[in-house]
Amino acid sequence: MFKFNKTVIFALVVLMVLSVLAGCGNKTASTEPKQDQNSQTNQGQTSQQGTDNSGQNTASEDDIIQKIKNSGKLVMATSADYPPYEFHDISGGKDEITGFDVDIARAIAKELGVQLEIKDMAFDGVLPALLAKKVDIAIAAFTITEERKKSVNFSDPYLDGGQQIVTYKGSGIKGKEDLKGKTIGVQLSTTGEAEAKKIEGAKLKQFDRVDAVMLDLMNKRVDAAIVGSVVADAYLKLNPDKFEKAGDKLNSEQNGIPVRKEDTKLLEVVNKVLKDLKDSGEYDKLVQKWFVDFKPVEKK
Repeated sequence: MFKFNKTVIFALVVLMVLSVLAGCGNKTASTEPKQDQNSQTNQGQTSQQGTDNSGQNTASEDDIIQKIKNSGKLVMATSADYPPYEFHDISGGKDEITGFDVDIARAIAKELGVQLEIKDMAFDGVLPALLAKKVDIAIAAFTITEERKKSVNFSDPYLDGGQQIVTYKGSGIKGKEDLKGKTIGVQLSTTGEAEAKKIEGAKLKQFDRVDAVMLDLMNKRVDAAIVGSVVADAYLKLNPDKFEKAGDKLNSEQNGIPVRKEDTKLLEVVNKVLKDLKDSGEYDKLVQKWFVDFKPVEKK
């Protein structure tokens, strides 16, 4: 009897100990997720309070406008070999990228309250840089085309133009009908290249930069070049004794500023700036400055 009772008591003690241990284990397991839940709730309340105190929605991480403002700069990709849109100006004793497009970019940066940073690259690398998010915006006298609109959205048109045949003095080329069997210099990925490909029997010589095209034309290594009409005028101003136009413009085009498809807020800012420039008369001053009064300085 005594032995039995002792055994029973021992068993009861063991059961009590196991029960306590089990209870402690359950408490630990239930406490950890509860703490996580409280942490998440507090974070949510903090976020909500931030929104309520400011009276505005906090910008998401993928908001391009907020990213630009946080960085303090608008990073622009261009190909600075296309006067008077964008080019290297050495007239002041130092090499500075300037031009019509640059002035527009500065106006966009000013609207955003940031500085403008320019990244110069080959034209066929400008859109890839934009799409890869290496830059915020691309401004390089882009012609608005259906093919480009598949990958980017364009601003409202900001300039009308077209492609022009330019040849060297005394070439005998008067228009595109004279280009059969001739070699045409073009810049890669441009609408000038696209127009040259339409000319039956012509041979194409492709370059990364338009100044290389015109240098080959000057040295008669190509018979003609096809470039934007405004750019053609700039090069004729620079070298009136070496270049001449051949015929009328090959087409009509409009320039626009491409932005990534998801950057709808930035597109709104760009269109606002273009409208404000036109409404204020500043746009007309820029046109006069770059397309009428512009006198390019030859590189030495």
